[in-house]
Amino acid sequence: MQYHALMDDETTALATAIGDRVGQLRRSRRWTLDQLAAVSGVSRRMLVNVEQGAANPSVGILLRISGALGVGLP
Repeated sequence: MQYHALMDDETTALATAIGDRVGQLRRSRRWTLDQLAAVSGVSRRMLVNVEQGAANPSVGILLRISGALGVGLP
């Protein structure tokens, strides 16, 4: 995972927490990654990286994902 090499411990922990939450919300809606990608406009590849904690997504991407899932950002 190329992204991990660029992130410090705090960022890695945050990326992991975000990924866990996105995955939980997606599964609670019984959506596939493809369905979330279609609704959010975020690529499936990016969603995989986000859910695996391998990416530190921009605020814009997080807004698109959270909007598709019907949740706000804290």
